[in-house]
Amino acid sequence: MLVSGSLCSFAQVNVLFVPEIYGTSMNGLMNATIFNSGPRKDVRLTIAISEQKAGKVLKIQTAPFTLIQGNNIIPSAVVKSAQIAINTNNVGNYLRKNQYFPQGEYEYLFVIISASSSEEVIVDQTFNHDITPPAPLDLIEPYNEDQICEKRPLMTWQPSIPQIPGTLYELLLVEIKEKQNAIEALNYNLPIVNQKGITANILMYPPVSKDLIEGKKYAWQVTAYKDQTIINRSDVWQFKIDCKDSISNIPESDLGYRDIEDLSKGNYYVAEGLVKFAIVNPYNQQKLKYEITCITNPGNKVRNLPRITLKKGQNKIKLDFSHNFSFKDGNSYIMKAYLPNGTARSLRFIYKDLE
Repeated sequence: MLVSGSLCSFAQVNVLFVPEIYGTSMNGLMNATIFNSGPRKDVRLTIAISEQKAGKVLKIQTAPFTLIQGNNIIPSAVVKSAQIAINTNNVGNYLRKNQYFPQGEYEYLFVIISASSSEEVIVDQTFNHDITPPAPLDLIEPYNEDQICEKRPLMTWQPSIPQIPGTLYELLLVEIKEKQNAIEALNYNLPIVNQKGITANILMYPPVSKDLIEGKKYAWQVTAYKDQTIINRSDVWQFKIDCKDSISNIPESDLGYRDIEDLSKGNYYVAEGLVKFAIVNPYNQQKLKYEITCITNPGNKVRNLPRITLKKGQNKIKLDFSHNFSFKDGNSYIMKAYLPNGTARSLRFIYKDLE
C-alpha cells in the first residue's frame, strides 16, 4: 500500500524545467513550472545543484507554498524569501561573484516535500546539462562596412550555437545619422526593420519596410531568444547603399565571372543554376580545395561537388549546380575556397533554379 501511494503521488506532480535556458544562472533556477494533477497541497521546494568535478555547488530551500491543480509557477514572495547556500569551491566562488554558472557538467535536483512533514517526498526529479560558452552569433550578409546596391537586401547570419529547441531571432535595422556610430544609431534611432519571431537564420526584407536609400548608412543586429530570455546577441554591423561600387554593376563584357576577392566582401550575388568566379593561381597546376554549406538550413548537406583543377595564372571557374539536388531554390549558401597561398575566401550566394 505504501509503494502504491508513493507512485500515485509521483504521478500527480511533475517539475518542468529547461536547463538549457534557465540553468545557466542562479536567478534562472526558480523558473520552473510545477504541474499538479491532484488536489491542492502545501509543499516546500529544495533545489540542489552539483557539478561533476566540483561536487555540490548550491542548495536552495523555500518556505511552504500551495500547489493548485494544473500548472504552478513558484510565487515571487517564495522566491525572494528562499534560503540559498553556496558551497566553497571553485564553481561556488565563481557563482557567488558572477551569479552565473561557469563551464561544466551540471546536475539539477528538484525535490518537492510536503509542508507538514520533511519525510514525505512528493516528487524528486533530476535534470542534466553541460554548460559551454555560446559560440558568437556571427552576422554574414550584408558584410560589415560593405557597400551594396540592393535596397531591399537579404539578411543572413549564423545560427545560434548550441542550438536550443524553440529559439527565435529578432532583427533590428536602423539608419545611421550624421555624427553617429552604429551602436548609438541602434540604441536611439527608430527602426526601419524590427522583426521578431524569425525561425531561421535568414530574413527576406519585409514588404512593409521602406526601401533603403542611396548614399545612406545602416546598422543592424540579430538577437537569439526563447520566451523572454535572451540566449545570444550578435555584434552591431553597418553597411552603405552605394550602387556605383556594387559588383552587381560589373559590365557584361566580364561574362559573369566575378573576382572571388570581391565576392568575399559579402556582396549580394544570385547564382542562377551556375556559380561563376575568377581566381589567380601563381603556382603550378593543382586542385582547388573548397566546400559549400547551406546557410538557410545547415542540416542540409551539400554533396557531389565537382572537382576543380587550377591551371597556372588566371582561372575562370564555372560550377553547374542545376542538376545537383543539394541546392534548393531561394536558399543561401556559403562556399569556402582554400586558395593556393593558404588563405581562405568565403563566397556567399543565393541559389535560383534555372527557368
